[in-house]
Amino acid sequence: MKKRITYEIHGQIERNSYFRIGKALVRIEFTGGAINSTGVYPAQYTTENPLFQRAIENSEAFRIGEIKRGKVELLDDAHEPSATEHGEEEKTTVTSVTNMQQARSLLMAAPYNCQLSELQNKSAIKAVAEQKGVSFPNWL
Repeated sequence: MKKRITYEIHGQIERNSYFRIGKALVRIEFTGGAINSTGVYPAQYTTENPLFQRAIENSEAFRIGEIKRGKVELLDDAHEPSATEHGEEEKTTVTSVTNMQQARSLLMAAPYNCQLSELQNKSAIKAVAEQKGVSFPNWL
């Protein structure tokens, strides 16, 4: 069973962090934070990718408490498209996606395995999602 983990950096609106995965250096964008009259909201990054989760949790920033775990969701395979009796794919609705980073992460993970270069802006993400049979009703 997969986990979808939201990581948070409190006191920051957004931040690009670099994590080592083997010999590669991967950039992860923490976004969506806000500081306003209603309070302070941390910058967040949500992923289902166990490789990214391991890289974040083995980092120095996570060990010293700069990056913290937020929401942890256990996923079953219900968000994956299934074939109907006619061989066509059904449209999969993912209500937990509320921003571009979450949509991008979902489409880059299995079973969709899209490349980051295909998901550079909102319209490209929506086009790829439509092609893959995925809809995000809570993301405008």
